[in-house]
Amino acid sequence: MNESEAMYALAAIFAPALGRVNERAARGYALKPWALKPHRPDPGTSMAQDDADGYDEKIPEGLSGTVLYPIMNAIDAIASTSALVSQARAEAPFNHHPAAFLSLCRTSIECSAQAIWVMSSEDRDVRRRRAAGLAKVGVEHAREWHSLTQSAYDNGLMEVPEEASVQNRHRLDMHEEELKILETLGPANARQYSDLVRKAANWIAENPPRHAEDVGRVHFQTVSKLGYRVCSSFTHGHAWPIHLLGNPMESFGMMADSVNLALINTECALALYEAQATDPNLGRDRLYPQTLQVTIDDWRGRFSACEDSGTPLSAT
Repeated sequence: MNESEAMYALAAIFAPALGRVNERAARGYALKPWALKPHRPDPGTSMAQDDADGYDEKIPEGLSGTVLYPIMNAIDAIASTSALVSQARAEAPFNHHPAAFLSLCRTSIECSAQAIWVMSSEDRDVRRRRAAGLAKVGVEHAREWHSLTQSAYDNGLMEVPEEASVQNRHRLDMHEEELKILETLGPANARQYSDLVRKAANWIAENPPRHAEDVGRVHFQTVSKLGYRVCSSFTHGHAWPIHLLGNPMESFGMMADSVNLALINTECALALYEAQATDPNLGRDRLYPQTLQVTIDDWRGRFSACEDSGTPLSAT
């Protein structure tokens, strides 16, 4: 242990919240292998049936891709908090870049909440409509980008090679067609990320993950609402949360609470995906921490029971 590491260890002793930051950021980093090798649903699973009947061709990435990519982004963000912690150990004086840290937590909370919102319903029709709504928002953003690019090219505001312009026009037309198809699917409203965070928190509170005992000891909806507001304030550059701190060391408590919220959301999103997309009998390599297995098994049984109950499948 070098001098800097020794000083950091001493700081953690006198600031227990710093130890919690380290431990929770490390748990977030442990999710990284799963995000690096994402898998599509195994045949016969609940999510495979969600994408069946040609539904995966009606949504640009299918229902599975619509939830998979946000989870991957959530994991990348929370894993990056660990990189900030590691960098802080090598600096003197220590600088944990709390604004960047909390902004990463917000990204993780938002992305995982989107996936939880889609997957949490035990009604296939609802899951499909929610996925269509989430996909619609993404396609609208893509259409806007290509539309702005085309407008800048047409008005001489930006130089674009002719080949690139043709491709851009093609993609713009493609997104227009995608939106027409998505509109036929009865897409749920997914425009307000803060609303999806609230709905995800409600579901987690009503269905506490068995691997995270602390969820049941708090009013999780309130914890989520307050934590998300603090993280968002740093993303937008607001100063008011700083005034909640009596001294700079108290920022570790704010960071510890925020990364814990991000961790719970992200772990729950991953667990929901595994519960619905993985057939345990196929012997797939487990790329997530063993601690999540109890929650995955619990939720898998719930969705399997739902599908076995005779609920009709919809190709809408």
